[in-house]
Amino acid sequence: MTLPPPPVVDVKPQLLSVAPMMDWTNVYYRQLARMISRHTWLYTEMVVDQTIIHSPFTDRFLWFPPEQRPIVCQLGGSDPTLLARAAKIVERYGYDEINLNCGCPSDRVAGAGCFGAAMMLRPQVVADCCKAMRDAVSTPITVKCRLGVDNFDSYPELVNFVRVVSEGSGTTHFIMHARKCLLKGLNPQQNRTVPPLRYEWVWALKRDFPHLQFSLNGGIITLEEVAAALAIRNVGSASTNGTNGSGASSSSEAMGEGEGEGEGEAEGQGPCSSRRSGGGDGGGGHGITGVMVGRAAYNMVWDALADADRSIFGAEDNAATSRRQVMQRYAAWADTMIGHWRVEKDGHTSPNVRTLVKPLLGMLHGEPRGKKWRAAVDAALKTAGTVSEVLEASFPVLKPETLDSPPRPLGKLPQRLQHFAVELPRTPEPQEQQQPEQQQPPGQQPEPEAAVAAA
Repeated sequence: MTLPPPPVVDVKPQLLSVAPMMDWTNVYYRQLARMISRHTWLYTEMVVDQTIIHSPFTDRFLWFPPEQRPIVCQLGGSDPTLLARAAKIVERYGYDEINLNCGCPSDRVAGAGCFGAAMMLRPQVVADCCKAMRDAVSTPITVKCRLGVDNFDSYPELVNFVRVVSEGSGTTHFIMHARKCLLKGLNPQQNRTVPPLRYEWVWALKRDFPHLQFSLNGGIITLEEVAAALAIRNVGSASTNGTNGSGASSSSEAMGEGEGEGEGEAEGQGPCSSRRSGGGDGGGGHGITGVMVGRAAYNMVWDALADADRSIFGAEDNAATSRRQVMQRYAAWADTMIGHWRVEKDGHTSPNVRTLVKPLLGMLHGEPRGKKWRAAVDAALKTAGTVSEVLEASFPVLKPETLDSPPRPLGKLPQRLQHFAVELPRTPEPQEQQQPEQQQPPGQQPEPEAAVAAA
């Protein structure tokens, strides 16, 4: 299949992105998110390499409207050859980047599949996979991972993982979910909440690998928190170990909290757009590259993204002017998508109206009469033939000001960024960064010693 070249779009640095989430960040949600924010980077759900290679319905997994750029396709897999084949197919669709999933703790992925978070136990395999994809395509390859897995959870081991992958493949951008995961004993939901967040490790990685890019993921909910994280800079350098003599960086200096640092500007002034030197540095500065927001960007999509273009990316205005404008615009697009993939003889369609309405439910998070509106939506879905009809039937229960108010301007950042102000771990000595003993991912039979050594 020959696809037309992707259109030229204004692709800004990846200061803010929406995390890849299974069953959530599908093409329908992404279209809504793009109507709210022009510049936020969007990620697909994870797609397994063999699904792309063998499925006769590849378009269902990879097709996207061109206006959804900038967009990243996340792949799952652990075989360099298969991932390279899948990456070639993905490239034809015009994605801006391809991301390798090294962070999903699901049993379906890390267990029987032996990829996702289990890949962190085999850094050389990750390097081989990334190199194979980089050799196969011109699309940039990135890695999304955790801080550690099971007992593979020390900072020196994380440094070794980043070193092996970056040096072995040329990968330069790592999206770090700032907590470890446990492959046994915790379910995916618990792995998002139980292991403690260690934001300081991400800034420590930037200190120890100043030539690489690191984005922060995990526990970030508001645009104020995004702006606060991007404002942090001056984390020291590997040459000085970034320490204050006690083996750890001073939190007030390392986290950018000197005089005037971390203090927000007046409400609505877009502090991040005027203080972006801490983020989006392309790997050459002392701040993180960007922040990735997860479930908050789905469950409260309006609050999470509506002011992002102006306050985070420095645009003069936001793409969205009101909830009503976005929801009606989305409904018009969604109505054209009903039955896009399949229409059965009995009239059932894929997607159906309910599937297309689902992303809209996060538009009114925490708003007055929000529960009544969702009940009205549920009632309308029983008879409505289009998304527009659902909105027409449900809008009357809402106050006009709820639907027509503009995006809330970014509030003040905390004077001192206590949410992130913690001491950095010291830079590991070379002997601490030795290759860890290869641990066997769950669900896989032990390999002969020779095979392990070769890996």
